Amino acid sequence: MKRRTLLGVSLAATLAAPAVVRAQDTTVTLKDLARRATIYLFPVYEMYRTRWQATVNAANPSRQQLNRFRHIAQLADHRARAVTTPNDDTFYSSAWLDLSVDPMFLTVPPVGDLYYSYAFMDLFTNNFAYVSHRLHGGEPPTHMIVGPGWTGDPSSEVKLVRAPTNSVWLLGRILIDGPDEVDRVRILQARALLETPDQRTERRILGARELMSQRNAAPAEPVAGWPAPNPTDAFDLFDVTMRALGESPLPERDRAVFDAFAPLKLRPGRNFDRRAFSEPERRAIQAGIEQGRGDIRAAGGRYGRTVDGWTYGERHLGNFGADYLYRAYVALTGLAALEPTEAVYLACNTDSNGRPLSGANTYRLTFPADGLPPARAFWSLAMYEVTPEGRAFFIDNPIGRYSIGDRTPGLQKSADGSLTIYLQRERPEGKRATNWLPAPSGPMRLVLRAYEPAESLIQGLYRAPGVQRNSPS
Repeated sequence: MKRRTLLGVSLAATLAAPAVVRAQDTTVTLKDLARRATIYLFPVYEMYRTRWQATVNAANPSRQQLNRFRHIAQLADHRARAVTTPNDDTFYSSAWLDLSVDPMFLTVPPVGDLYYSYAFMDLFTNNFAYVSHRLHGGEPPTHMIVGPGWTGDPSSEVKLVRAPTNSVWLLGRILIDGPDEVDRVRILQARALLETPDQRTERRILGARELMSQRNAAPAEPVAGWPAPNPTDAFDLFDVTMRALGESPLPERDRAVFDAFAPLKLRPGRNFDRRAFSEPERRAIQAGIEQGRGDIRAAGGRYGRTVDGWTYGERHLGNFGADYLYRAYVALTGLAALEPTEAVYLACNTDSNGRPLSGANTYRLTFPADGLPPARAFWSLAMYEVTPEGRAFFIDNPIGRYSIGDRTPGLQKSADGSLTIYLQRERPEGKRATNWLPAPSGPMRLVLRAYEPAESLIQGLYRAPGVQRNSPS
């Protein structure tokens, strides 16, 4: 009897062991899948979060309607927190397009020699089209933007743009070339038209002073009614992104990637089903999400080339292909970055000796006379404080200066033609204060921007000088 009992216990243990192993294997697999899914989906989450803030959040005093511009007729400052790493060189015009019902028409007024760009970014943060000075000069044609399900033939007088997703962020930039240009740029912003087919037809008929023989009822305006993100819930990443993917198709290139997440039961258009998993499995998925977010934060060192503290971005910045980690990192640190043909961004987080930049120290940056950033439009050097999450924002400072560039009045050059910029928290003494770029008290980041960059900058042949840390006095 005892022998049979012992045999029974032994057999039960033998049969149970594979189940335990299988359970362990399942949690390991779910954790890794959640990590990979987080990296893939994080840019979609950031787009949803930014769109919700712009169009739904009742606490936002500048909340905007879909398919309409919100013109920001002032330069970004320390209060600008909607998008990480803003610039203070251009006025922005922002519109969130819903192309699920109607196409939209973009008409940009003649701007002369002034720099401008209107970038179209899909739900996955890829720039898929531009209307810009680089492509169209000072008199761009009208563009017709259609969603992925649109069929038809556009008229010959417009340029067709096919969007990969129904949700599109249209972000316009117009250079402020000096205080005297503010009123002119505000007028140019107001004259940029974003219209449905009916709105465009009615405007043109009224402009020609013709009677409308027939008027169709205007379609109902799309309403931004998406639920708020909930960053305190680890699984909110999956809830939000599945909601967003229910609106727009996956790229065919990504179909196999997304299908590999099947054990997570992620279904576009539906909430993440937490109840489908046991408690250990939920903990494994949550750990995978946290690890994925950590991988995104740490990804900066994997991309580009760092020379003298400056990181030169990858050539596929702004149109990432299948490089999902780079796409996620840029969504975290520089959402809405343009492609290198339109603008080049150099980021600096360390001095020339590799030490992290901090406002606890003082620094100087000297451009030789023949070594200023080669840009056909303009260049600027911006200073940011870095948050624990890796985002970057301007800081309040006594002179209200957030960047220095080729349009900054009164900069003092040395006798040899070189330009030294002083990077520190406290105002420098004497004439050096003219070239002062105020720094935060803690971790900081510099971003050097060049719009319509020369080929030497696109190819990475231009080298920015290293940031020199001053010795303690």
